Amino acid sequence: MVDIFATAEQALITRQVLPAAFGANKVRPSYDGLGLANIAALPIHWLCPEAPTLSEQPALPPFNPSLLGIDAVTQAWENWLLQAPINHVVLLVLDAFGYDQLQSLITNNVVPGFANACSSDKAFFMPATTVFPSTTVTALTSAATAYATAQHGVTSTTAYLREIGALVSLLGWRPYTAPTSASYTDEQINPDKLVTVPNIYLRMEKAGIDVGIVNNKVFKNTSISRYTTVGSEAGKEKYTGYLTYADGFAQLRDRILTSYDNGKSFTYMYVPNIDSAAHRYAPLSPYYQAQVATIDFALKRELLDPLTGRGDVVLLVTADHGQCPTDPEKVLWLHEHPELIKLLWTPAVTGEGRARFLHVKKGALDAVKAYIYSHFDDNFLLVSSSEAIALGLFGLPNQALSPESNDRIGDFILVPRHDWVCYQSSTGEKWAPNAGVHGGLSRAEMLIPFLAYRF
Repeated sequence: MVDIFATAEQALITRQVLPAAFGANKVRPSYDGLGLANIAALPIHWLCPEAPTLSEQPALPPFNPSLLGIDAVTQAWENWLLQAPINHVVLLVLDAFGYDQLQSLITNNVVPGFANACSSDKAFFMPATTVFPSTTVTALTSAATAYATAQHGVTSTTAYLREIGALVSLLGWRPYTAPTSASYTDEQINPDKLVTVPNIYLRMEKAGIDVGIVNNKVFKNTSISRYTTVGSEAGKEKYTGYLTYADGFAQLRDRILTSYDNGKSFTYMYVPNIDSAAHRYAPLSPYYQAQVATIDFALKRELLDPLTGRGDVVLLVTADHGQCPTDPEKVLWLHEHPELIKLLWTPAVTGEGRARFLHVKKGALDAVKAYIYSHFDDNFLLVSSSEAIALGLFGLPNQALSPESNDRIGDFILVPRHDWVCYQSSTGEKWAPNAGVHGGLSRAEMLIPFLAYRF
């Protein structure tokens, strides 16, 4: 079984490799059946394929390992599917739990619970890809909708919203350069209207599935919770708030047991702690490993062991992205290049530190290209939005972007070839980068685990 999954890993990398100009170990996201949004489509496919679409544009297809074209992998997946009916599904998203990081943790015996689960005959395990940019707001919106970045419009943590003519933090729901941390009011910009595609919670609820969310209590009614659960009961009265991930796993267990004999159910759970540790201490650092080890222990104690034997309950474990370590000597500060900034019509660049969107003034495209090529070409690749669309960075190759996504990705994307990051300071003051980052196209950022586990 281990050899099969190693074969799947290599086949996925070969299938999704980006052109050499992007640099070594760069991975193209899959939206056709081997990515995060496809994982999100599985619960509907299994529990209620008749669920209403609620949209003229279809969601992406469900996760499908047979696309790798490897008979042994296809057979393993089909054998797993045939083990028992599927009546209850849990989608557990562990923020920043990248596939490569998980493999290292398993090798070093940091996560024995995950190691046993991944190698169990009750499991199917392989890598998948996240979306682009490989960042939380974008990925969690795909995980909540089963739509690509091209379709749902949440393109980056910082985005220029034409609706209000301002740079907005889509995580904090406030102006990017505001003097305070106060969020926008609904009268200024309403989170319930940000995402124009339907979420999987509402679609399943309309099909009669018992749908719920188990998430940190502080996230209830936040902007991201609202724009990923619009119209659903799961985002309101069916939202169970936990204090720690340990009691969250216990509450998830109790929800499954309570609903076990009352029809089919779906539950989403999100854990942010690994991402926080990786940002602060760097992925795979001792302090990061300490955090992951406690999650592994709590998951086994509160969920995996107590539910053993309930084969019609499926736990899907994945991540929104991985992370890569930073080098403080490899930071491009755009405010030190006023000649470039004056060619842009937004007050600052948008996107991510590992994927900067450039919104170029009319008639200045050639000037921007010339500046990038002469100043940054060794360490950054300039990709036009049309090239990115053709490659399938935001959706299926050559898939048209929604008007919202099209507005927000700008004219060019500045992509690091190696391990650089790109920041811009509004005051001229520099800051030390996080020890770990994400948002780009490196293997460490793009590969996420896909673990389908039967209790």
